[in-house]
Amino acid sequence: MLDFLDKFDGVQIIDERNYLNLMTEKAEPYLASRRTDGTFLSDDGLTLHYEQYDKKLSRGTVVILHGFTESAEKFREAAYYFCKAGYCVFSLDLRGHGKSEHRSGKTERVETDSFDLYRDDLEKFMNEVVRPRTADKRLYFYTHSLGSTVALLYMMKNPYTVHKAVLSSPMICGNMGMPVALAGTVAKIICLFGGKNISAPGRCVFDSEQSAESSDATSKARFDYYHSKRKKEPLYQTSGPSFGWVKASLEARDKILSSRGVKMLKTGLLIFKPEEDRQLLGEYTDKFASMARVKVKKVQNSRHEIFMSGDETLKWYFDEILEFFSE
Repeated sequence: MLDFLDKFDGVQIIDERNYLNLMTEKAEPYLASRRTDGTFLSDDGLTLHYEQYDKKLSRGTVVILHGFTESAEKFREAAYYFCKAGYCVFSLDLRGHGKSEHRSGKTERVETDSFDLYRDDLEKFMNEVVRPRTADKRLYFYTHSLGSTVALLYMMKNPYTVHKAVLSSPMICGNMGMPVALAGTVAKIICLFGGKNISAPGRCVFDSEQSAESSDATSKARFDYYHSKRKKEPLYQTSGPSFGWVKASLEARDKILSSRGVKMLKTGLLIFKPEEDRQLLGEYTDKFASMARVKVKKVQNSRHEIFMSGDETLKWYFDEILEFFSE
């Protein structure tokens, strides 16, 4: 017997007013009963971590890809909603994030020479872990920020693998705190002189005293819940990029905004753009959406982390996502 409705009938959002108790006493135990943690090796030998939430009978499989300096841990509430709606769920920790290995062994910042490494990791994850276990099920992506960038690079190379993909606050181009061209030039010069693994300026140290008001969330309850986990686990305290990562992010932007890359996309896309986003340059999101002929849903009362919005916004958001998947 299925434990979900044949027709999607809306998400029952976890109430902010009793959020801590509901997450610890209801959502987390539900997920734990279905969860398996696993690892696989990247092509260059890194051990990468993922979470899997099984359902014997399901509508399909959702792969969750988190944002910059985040982890699968941060998306437990999202995984809960997808499971309750009837999907198998896989949630990957990108290299240098969460419980996945950092190439340099230094967990305070994210380092990479190319975003193609993220794409190749995802390709191996899909081929060796996800697809063999979900051979007869439709595949969906739910992605946030950096995860959206990685998903787009993957879908451009593997155009017929994923049925539909949600790009939530997609990181087409990050806010560098200075003109993008200048940031790119500075990063190239520093990398040229051997500084690719030096931390770029900005928020590169974990702030255990950060408040919800200064964060990218609009729900204090949701921010506090995950922030308390970050304070306890050093692996979740990664807080900034290297100059090599900045350079690689701009190279990925150029690939995503190329006419050749856009033409390779065959997956149905849904883009969410928050009302207030201090992390991204929204004009690049709009440019990509125009090139790909994808409608952008603007989200009121939200910041960069739409999945950490207040209850009313969050219900609308996940209802829209699950309706999109079920169409």
